[in-house]
Amino acid sequence: MTEFRFNDELLLQAADRELAQQQFPSVFFALDHPSLRADFKRIDAGANRAKSKSRMIGVLTLIFAVVSLLAFPLEPLIISTNADTEISRNLFRLIAIIGAICGVLAVLFGNLGLWFGKLKRNWLQHRLMTERLRQWHAQYLIAHALDISAAVTSDTAREAFLDARTVSYNRFKRSVLEQVSSEYTKFTVSGAAAYSGLSVSEEGPGSSFWIEPGWADLAGRDLSEADHSALDALLSAYDGTRFIGQVQYTNYILSSEGKFWSLPAKQASVLRSTAFGLVIFAFVANFIALLSAIWPSFPISQSILGSVAISFAILAVGVRAFQEGLRPERELRRMQFYASAVSAARNNFLEAKSAQEKIIAMSILERASFEEMVEFLSTNERARFVL
Repeated sequence: MTEFRFNDELLLQAADRELAQQQFPSVFFALDHPSLRADFKRIDAGANRAKSKSRMIGVLTLIFAVVSLLAFPLEPLIISTNADTEISRNLFRLIAIIGAICGVLAVLFGNLGLWFGKLKRNWLQHRLMTERLRQWHAQYLIAHALDISAAVTSDTAREAFLDARTVSYNRFKRSVLEQVSSEYTKFTVSGAAAYSGLSVSEEGPGSSFWIEPGWADLAGRDLSEADHSALDALLSAYDGTRFIGQVQYTNYILSSEGKFWSLPAKQASVLRSTAFGLVIFAFVANFIALLSAIWPSFPISQSILGSVAISFAILAVGVRAFQEGLRPERELRRMQFYASAVSAARNNFLEAKSAQEKIIAMSILERASFEEMVEFLSTNERARFVL
């Protein structure tokens, strides 16, 4: 199965740029943004590395916790498999020491957030930057549709557009990318000072999703005098890259055919089934232990069966804690809402009778993208791999 390709609207691959050049030659200069693309690739690579490290620390935290809790129930099993009492005692003492060390590590990494918290925040801050880069690119196209249509037939206007875009992008890099810690606080801390958009607890004005406040007015300009051929090409390019890309992305995330770490539906299914199976094993072992109490000649001692039941229960709790750290059900709900918003926005776009109505539909998608990003950040900021 071919791996899903993300972020095609930024034309990251040479093949994507060649196809866009062929399909939309008149407006390709507006679609192609080499400096943004280079920044995105660099930051996205950092986000992927930080995500892998934070997930690894989270998984290790749970392993430490589970190993620590399993140390005590293992004593009857150790005694039953070794007739030498002294050896059994020394072996259990070693396991108890390992369990104690793992318990301390689990508390430090999980409950206190040491390592995991720092790595996770690094991942989320990098992901915030990549999302804002994608939103900046799309919003700039929407807000400057009139300028782009004018630049198609005029070299002077095209040069002016590219110069203005460079200035605007540098301003964005200075205020957002280079101040990501402050930007991150706005989206994850309720009541953060100077926050002009949606927060984790309340909704701001309808135009708050625009990266630059003036872009809302620019997007609302009269397009009746624009070059219709150029404008149609731009709108088609947005549909073919941004709209369709988001539809494909939501369909992929909501599916269960792919990598475990990428798909919340697969995570929810696997972890739910695993936890349920472990609980069933724990109940069966506990039931057999109860039978052994009233069956004197039962071949397995009650203490061993009780230890097995407790061990399965601890493993089940560990799986549930892992599920809480990943939060696949929350991710699924978030993506379902976003998929619905994307579908509604594209239907409005396809049914629009004028370029102005299409611009409104595109703006609706950008608002949905912004809100989905805020929910993603706030959800993952609160997620913890804690037993």
